Amino acid sequence: MRILLTHSLLLFCLLMVSCGNNTDTAEADTPPAVTVAAAFEPAAAALDNKEGPAKVGGLLMQRFSAVSNAQTGALDMEASKSFVDLAQRLATEHPNDTLAALPLYRAAEVVRAMNDPKRAAAIYEQVHQSYPTFSKAAESLFMLAFTYDEDLNNMEKAKETYEKFLKLYPNNSFADDTKMLLENLGKSDEEILKELEEKAKMQQ
Repeated sequence: MRILLTHSLLLFCLLMVSCGNNTDTAEADTPPAVTVAAAFEPAAAALDNKEGPAKVGGLLMQRFSAVSNAQTGALDMEASKSFVDLAQRLATEHPNDTLAALPLYRAAEVVRAMNDPKRAAAIYEQVHQSYPTFSKAAESLFMLAFTYDEDLNNMEKAKETYEKFLKLYPNNSFADDTKMLLENLGKSDEEILKELEEKAKMQQ
């Protein structure tokens, strides 16, 4: 059901931003607490010193939790902006190195949580196009389509991108969700509920 999927995806994205995700090797344990304002200074210094994406990306992901308040989950706007700007700078300087892809993917999540879906869509698209072998390339394309659909209300681009996702990743874990979202594209929650009720009556 689109309503439940939408809510679960939004919750998933918020959890990613507030808690981080430790399934990727670049996301190491958080170091001792530092002030939020200084959280990403080491990454900025490493970029200025022309360190590689492994070093810079590692520093960014080590401090990723600084983008939100651990108690409330609310975004810290200063830290979030710093993280996003540095992640994009890293990707610009290393456009083909997948070690720069994870911070950029997380930047898209942060920007979406900052209620800037247009910029988030651009970053998701950049991740997918620049880093096709990245482990979250498929998710980036799905989230691009979902952002067009849910946040930007651009049904034409959403349809085009959902269909592209199914063509490229037919066996992905998001494939079934994508098919359902395509079937209900442009419909309100009320319309979807009504259709489900009618189908249920026909099956009785």
